[in-house]
Amino acid sequence: MSFRFLRKGNEIKLISFAAVLYCLRYFACSLAPDPRWIVYLQLLQGCTFVVFYTAAIQYLYAIVPEEWKSTGQTMLAVLFFGVLGIIGSFLGGWIFDAYGGAALYLTMSVLSFFGFLFSFLMRDHHTESRREQE
Repeated sequence: MSFRFLRKGNEIKLISFAAVLYCLRYFACSLAPDPRWIVYLQLLQGCTFVVFYTAAIQYLYAIVPEEWKSTGQTMLAVLFFGVLGIIGSFLGGWIFDAYGGAALYLTMSVLSFFGFLFSFLMRDHHTESRREQE
C-alpha cells in the first residue's frame, strides 16, 4: 500500500498532505486543555514526520542530477536538522517565553498552513515543468 502513495510523481502531494497534518496537529495542541493532551497529540509526529521527510527526499532525488544526489540529501539534512532547527528552536523558545505554549502551537499551525499553501505553488510549478518536458 505504501508503494501506491510513495510512487514517483506524488512527492508534492505527500508534502501537502504532511503540511495539513502538521497544521491540524499544532492547532489541536494550541487548544489542549491539559499538558497530557500535548503528549498524546505528539504521537502523531511519527506519521507526519515520516510522510514529510520521505516525500522531501524523493522530491530532492527527482530534481537533483544523479551525481549530486548524496550532496543534496546531506544539504537537506543540514538545513532541516541543523540550521533551521537552531533558528526554529530559538524563535520557538522566545514565543513560548513571551506568549505561552498555546501561542507557540498556534504560530506553528499558521506556519504549517503557509507551507501547505506554498506546496500548492510548487505543485503547479511541478505540473508545468512536466508539461514542458512532454
